[in-house]
Amino acid sequence: MFFKVLGWLCIWMLGYLVNPPIEDAARFVSRYKGSGVVLIYGQVEATYSGRAAAQIRLMPRLVVTKPDGVLMIHEGRREKPIIWNPPGSQLFVSVDDGELILRSIRRSPREYVTVNIPEVYLVASMELGLSEDFKVIGSERDIVDAIVANPGLIEDGFRVISREYETMVGSIDLLGEDKAGNLVVIEVKRSGASPEAVHQLKRYVDYITSKNPGRVVRGILVAAWISASAYRYLKDYGLEFRRYTHANLTGFSLRSNG
Repeated sequence: MFFKVLGWLCIWMLGYLVNPPIEDAARFVSRYKGSGVVLIYGQVEATYSGRAAAQIRLMPRLVVTKPDGVLMIHEGRREKPIIWNPPGSQLFVSVDDGELILRSIRRSPREYVTVNIPEVYLVASMELGLSEDFKVIGSERDIVDAIVANPGLIEDGFRVISREYETMVGSIDLLGEDKAGNLVVIEVKRSGASPEAVHQLKRYVDYITSKNPGRVVRGILVAAWISASAYRYLKDYGLEFRRYTHANLTGFSLRSNG
């Protein structure tokens, strides 16, 4: 099964070696480290020194190097590498006492990763694409932008007066006005709304009310969901909630929830 999967990968690979001699593996990494993503699967131990220090003992691991200087050492669990150096680092390849040695040096701040690989089971290089326009949709800014572009998402007749409205108690995401002429304070949360989010909105509403005597001021909390305790505070304070859903910005929608 391993070699079947390897065969599929070869379509995108610049090249690969299975169970190569250490000298051949070193030449391979030296050849491709500046042009492709290099994967090294083998017995790996490593040390890190710089702003801190770390050492990992010998065991099977996956080492990844990229043309921009990134070096990562991955294990069988966790999404993040156990040891790594960021873009801009320099990679030096050598053979010492029968082991493949990788030295990754970051100049500022000064950080070193030294990788010892006495056994290489697989080394491969491949070309991977770059998403120059990659953007995560669903940040608080995205939600605010969507409301500004289409105020009717809040309710019919709503209009935006200001975004990031600065006050003595914090920055209000959106300050607007409803069709009846009431002021509307909107606080946006990217994911869930906690009791603190409700208290924050209440502080904003109280501040705007104090600065606009005689005017009705509404408060609306926009979030993907709201906890039971937060919803109780929301109702006690006479505030409102809008639950948002989106597959993308064009599919963004808001649903009233009291």
